[in-house]
Amino acid sequence: MSAVTIRRGKILVYRFYEIGSEVDLKKLAALVQAKQNTTRFRLDRPGKTGLVIANDPITVHLGPTEIIVENEKVLAELDFRVWDFGGMSVCFHIPLRDGLTWDELVRTAAWLERDTYIDVIARAKAKEFQAEIKDSIPVLNDWPTSEEYVVYFLQEVDGIGENAMDLFDHADIPALLLAESKERLSDQVKKTVRDFATQYSRSDLSVIDWNSALVVEPSGSMDLPMVLEFANSQLLEMRYYDDLLDEKLDALYKAVAGKKAGILSNFYSRHAEEAGQIYLEIAEVVENVENSLKVVGDFYLATVFRTASARFRFNDWQRSINEKLGNLAEVSKLLHSRVSESRGHWLEIIIILLIAVELIPFFKALFN
Repeated sequence: MSAVTIRRGKILVYRFYEIGSEVDLKKLAALVQAKQNTTRFRLDRPGKTGLVIANDPITVHLGPTEIIVENEKVLAELDFRVWDFGGMSVCFHIPLRDGLTWDELVRTAAWLERDTYIDVIARAKAKEFQAEIKDSIPVLNDWPTSEEYVVYFLQEVDGIGENAMDLFDHADIPALLLAESKERLSDQVKKTVRDFATQYSRSDLSVIDWNSALVVEPSGSMDLPMVLEFANSQLLEMRYYDDLLDEKLDALYKAVAGKKAGILSNFYSRHAEEAGQIYLEIAEVVENVENSLKVVGDFYLATVFRTASARFRFNDWQRSINEKLGNLAEVSKLLHSRVSESRGHWLEIIIILLIAVELIPFFKALFN
């Protein structure tokens, strides 16, 4: 049993959704300006972040919401955060009671891992909010896939020294992040988790895993959770456009496979134009998402963002999207070449007909 106890902290339970092609944040702000609890996204470390955000999202604080955690009613603060590229996060701030043991926290993590109750509530509230702000979204999206993430945010912890990294020696951090309350994890798995630990000062700590993170922050600053939230929003966008490209490519392949358009048909021309339009639209949006946050230094939050990017396998998703965009471009070129080929056949026929018409008087004179 761990001797570590939590004196002050909370669990941030996130759900991320793709709600539209983009969001006009000015219109959104106008729609929710009556709410006194609307804010713009800001980081608390000016000059130290090494991060530049292209267009700050809008945060709407919904206030206390009653939810069930481990069969008990809990009042959790609820926030929505909307990004201009069409992503939205729903976050439940679940308070931790003073004196909660580490083992109890791990059991709560295991419960959250199995729970579907919060999923249902989050999706329902996201749908309601999407309907409320639909006038700020040019094209609404009903993509069923979502991302989920949990941040264990601890401000005061008993049972460790002044160096927060010592928490690894006193508590089973991998068990918490992997929500394993019963399994005894291998040394290899534990090492992998520890490899993604970072510190700015001896008193703080962040440990980032693919589905959850531990943040020890005595100051209470929410910078790290916000950076992780942005990284998850970016991941969702990559997954969405990767899936959309699969869908578009599959539709194009099926449309042209085994079909030979008639000489008077605009079949290839129509699909070539569609392929080119899809390529331009998706390439532009993907570039905007990737450029919405810039890392300009090797400071702490920039390091956290890079760590999260590595853990979430951003490079793999970007490579997949780029490959599919390349395939889409090739399909567009192929279809355009078929259009050119068809036009070439038309020109050949026209030339032959013109030559034939020119030869008619000659043959008439020859046979007369």
